[in-house]
Amino acid sequence: MKKTKEIAASPFIYKSSDFKDIRVATLGNFSIFYKVSADQIIITAFWDNRQDPKKLLEVLKENT
Repeated sequence: MKKTKEIAASPFIYKSSDFKDIRVATLGNFSIFYKVSADQIIITAFWDNRQDPKKLLEVLKENT
């Protein structure tokens, strides 16, 4: 996927989210939420933006 390759090449080009150390890349109706550490990038959620945002908060809280 093109977006994940962009994240791997330059993880800080996408904006920070409201969650500590979580960044977000948008793909139209979808978003990729991810964390960047010294040696890896961890995708914490692949989200359909048409869903209830309260569910997203639950998912991100579980993975942070």
